[in-house]
Amino acid sequence: MKKIHWDEGLSVGDATLDDEHKQLIALLNRMIDLIDASPDAEQVHRILDELEFLAAQHSRHEERISHQGSPEFHEQQLRAHGDFRAAIVEARGQLREDDLDNSLIDMTESLVTLLVTHIIDQDLDFAPLLDEREAKSHSLTEYLVLQFQKLPLVRGLEMLVVVSLLPMLVFAGMIMHQSWQAASQAGDVAKLALFSQQIGGLAHELQKERGLSAGFLTSSDRAFRTALTLQREASNGQLLQFRRSLEQQRLDPHLARVTEQATKVLVRMEALQPLRQEVDGRKLEPQESFQGFTRLIAELIDLTNLIASVSRHENASELFQANAILIQFGEMAGRERAVSSAGFGRGQFTRQEYRLLVSLTTEQQILQRQFRSYVTERQWVRWREQISNQAVIAYQRLSDYALEFGSGSGDLSVDSFTWFRVATQRINLVSDFQRQLIDELMQEMKRERSASTALFMGTVFGGGAMVLLIGFVALQLAKSIRLPILSLTEGMRALTADDKSLRIPYASRRDELGDMVAAYETFRRKLIRTDMLTMGEELGPLAANRHALVLRQRTEEGEAYRRLASIDSLTGVLNRREFMQRAKTEVSRLKRHEGALSVLLLDVDYFKQVNDTHGHPAGDRVLRIIAQSTAAALREEDVLGRIGGEEFAIFLPSTDLVSGLGTAERIRAAVESLRIQLGEVELSVTVSIGVSEFVAGESSIDPALGRADRALYQAKEGGRNRVCSYPVV
Repeated sequence: MKKIHWDEGLSVGDATLDDEHKQLIALLNRMIDLIDASPDAEQVHRILDELEFLAAQHSRHEERISHQGSPEFHEQQLRAHGDFRAAIVEARGQLREDDLDNSLIDMTESLVTLLVTHIIDQDLDFAPLLDEREAKSHSLTEYLVLQFQKLPLVRGLEMLVVVSLLPMLVFAGMIMHQSWQAASQAGDVAKLALFSQQIGGLAHELQKERGLSAGFLTSSDRAFRTALTLQREASNGQLLQFRRSLEQQRLDPHLARVTEQATKVLVRMEALQPLRQEVDGRKLEPQESFQGFTRLIAELIDLTNLIASVSRHENASELFQANAILIQFGEMAGRERAVSSAGFGRGQFTRQEYRLLVSLTTEQQILQRQFRSYVTERQWVRWREQISNQAVIAYQRLSDYALEFGSGSGDLSVDSFTWFRVATQRINLVSDFQRQLIDELMQEMKRERSASTALFMGTVFGGGAMVLLIGFVALQLAKSIRLPILSLTEGMRALTADDKSLRIPYASRRDELGDMVAAYETFRRKLIRTDMLTMGEELGPLAANRHALVLRQRTEEGEAYRRLASIDSLTGVLNRREFMQRAKTEVSRLKRHEGALSVLLLDVDYFKQVNDTHGHPAGDRVLRIIAQSTAAALREEDVLGRIGGEEFAIFLPSTDLVSGLGTAERIRAAVESLRIQLGEVELSVTVSIGVSEFVAGESSIDPALGRADRALYQAKEGGRNRVCSYPVV
């Protein structure tokens, strides 16, 4: 038998693990050396002791590292280590003094196969795990590369696409948010502009009513009465529009102050009706009527100032401010109209009225200069044109007359109603210009809202189309990469299974994948060539080939006979002889090493009735199914054998009595749940199980089997389909 030579391709990257693998191989090579050196059993046992100790130490080391991998990998390591240690124990039992050479060969071949298979198929998987652990202690870049390698290729490409699209999506989101905010803000400004127009209209109508009320109280001209009645209808109509506009307002939270203030103003407007009644009954002095209307108009002016202060729109703020100034300008002009109406109605001004008239004229000039700073040059030119017509010139002539002769004690020769008409025309011009500004603002906001909405929708659809396009291209790119890789994987697996017929159709690619496909094709052809040439060499000397063939056939037949001699032909589990031999080996192991061992005896309940009712072939089928179900409930290291007709025996290494009872209960429940189809009949069966534990110091398994048999008898007597144990006395 040839020795095992260490190959650096078996290195896992950990010096300790590699050294332990070399030591295990060295121990097996020592056993191979003994084959040709007339060994004695003592030498073999010493090597086996060293091998068992080193295997246990090596297992602990590998299992500690395997915890860093997946649970499946860790469980795989545990099973492999258990199998190797069990093989060493079994090897001791197979060592026969009368045929030491052959039994040593069999034992060594088995251990060599297990060790080499374990290193190649499982331990080499430690290499990527150790690389990952090393990367954690180095740079972040290396760690991220290893983490990304765990992702499927398509998932990695999807992540790359998402990361690439993320800045664009964020930028598009910012544009959408800003455009949506701009559209919403333009909508709010439009609402405020319309509301401000309603406020200005109501203030204008109340100003006219205030002037007519003053003329009515100071003049006997019947025209004032008629005009006042018509004006009140106009004021009521404007007040109704103001109330409806307030009810329809749905402004953003930061504009709620406007709604709250407007609600308060609407409540204060309830004082208008009692004020009118007192005017009609001439129960008020002109000054009191003037102050009553002025208070109401001042509330409206404060509301327009509030609108100008809360508006955050860059272009609208100045126009709102200009609008508030025009409304206040109109109020000053309205007060001037009311004061002059009262003075012209009496034919002279009181000293207080004259001082107020001078003050109002001055304030109008100041407000006009302020208005200039909030409008554009084009709007200012239009304003100058608006107030330069004949009506304003007539007003200015009468206003100058009042300022010039109003301070004297003589009578004024100007008709009060004529003054009221001229002053009203001027105030109407101011109100018209104020409405023009609001209309311009509303049109501007409408255009801005349309542009913002168009930008929002364009970003939504354009960005969506871009994402779909990039996603489609990325999907096709992923497909073009994934398919060759899948083909390469399939081809390599085929080569592993000695199938060299698979050819990969991507060799024409001009990239790294094409190079990989070409390398695969070169390797495939080299294997085919080697196989064909080797086959020719083997077909050389016919006598040698015939001798090798006969030798191989005899060896295979001997192995088959040996296996058949240990298997129960009906159920496929161990027969009684082989079971007792395995039990003897396990007891020998327990004598050298401490440990637990549980023994189970299983008997099929009412099995004779099955044979009598359904026939012996049906009974054989029942036994086979019960044996399969029992084996499925056991571990790999557990041993199951058929020791009688419907009686089975099991021994559980490294298992105490409590755990043995648990295993027995699992077997009993599994059999009870079986539904066995016998022709058109569905049959249920149960088993009774006796459990005992091997006691240290006993020389064989027989005492434990005896206690298990007594426990089985108790289970039968207790009603069957149950598990019983027999304690150690």
